[in-house]
Amino acid sequence: MRPIGGFFELELPCHGEAPHPRAHALSTGRACMVVMLRQLRPRLVHVPFYTCDAVLEPFRELGIATRYYAIDQRLFPCVQPTLGDGDFFLWINYFGVCRGHTEALKRHYAGRLLIDDTHNFFRQGHVGFWSFTSARKYFGVPDGAYLYPPVEVAVDAKPFEGISLLHSVLRTLGRQVEAFAAYQEYERSLDCSVSRISAVSEGLLRGIDLRSTAKARRTNFAYLHERLRARNLLSIDTSLDEVPFCYPYLPSKPVDRYALYADAMFVPSLWSDTLVRPNQGFLWERRLSAELLPLPIDHRYTPENLRRLADHLLTI
Repeated sequence: MRPIGGFFELELPCHGEAPHPRAHALSTGRACMVVMLRQLRPRLVHVPFYTCDAVLEPFRELGIATRYYAIDQRLFPCVQPTLGDGDFFLWINYFGVCRGHTEALKRHYAGRLLIDDTHNFFRQGHVGFWSFTSARKYFGVPDGAYLYPPVEVAVDAKPFEGISLLHSVLRTLGRQVEAFAAYQEYERSLDCSVSRISAVSEGLLRGIDLRSTAKARRTNFAYLHERLRARNLLSIDTSLDEVPFCYPYLPSKPVDRYALYADAMFVPSLWSDTLVRPNQGFLWERRLSAELLPLPIDHRYTPENLRRLADHLLTI
């Protein structure tokens, strides 16, 4: 029974359409992975070494064997292994700029390809393939991920109630240090539990102008590419009409991230987990984790806002 009276709750927009109306709206990418793996019950999944431990957590939780594969300097798998019975191949569309690679792997592996589109929020699934994306990598919401199965599946789960908005509120108030600590604490609280998207995130996402968001990302990506491509060791295909996650910039020598932080330019590391894994080899992936700069291009900024970042990187 809905209560009457009392103090006001958080006011949510809830006036627009929800993104990804054909997908299962779940709480996290890990929840999407768990649902997918429970349905498929794979014997073995080939997974990229260049990924975070959060991607690997569902496999460990469900006791599913994994085998790492390497990627080359085009971000494409070095080898496409032959799959045995019950085997699958997990692919990440890195930075949302690898659509050509995704299409090639779809042709090669058909229904045995599992697609991690968390860097590709605006892609509305892939017909005949399992895929998922994440709202949390693109917007300031506490949860939200979207699972696209190739067949009808039932997901019996309650809405997620373990959200926190503290980190977002603190950042809005300009309390950056406290906000980052709260963000890290919230990230540690998330696990592989399967829940539907929270009412808070669903309402917030309905209030976002997705078209202008996509336009801003494309504009900012094009600006940084124009400024930095001559120094970028990564070869990026800009002919595809994508909405990238970031501008992946690999300079010829490492950049001191703390110097960027000191000047209020917060560029994360993706993914430092690879640096401490005991596996031999994978030197290219470790270099990407240590040196690649995933430069922000999101809708909070304009090219004029990003000029200071580009100028700084060009002076190094």
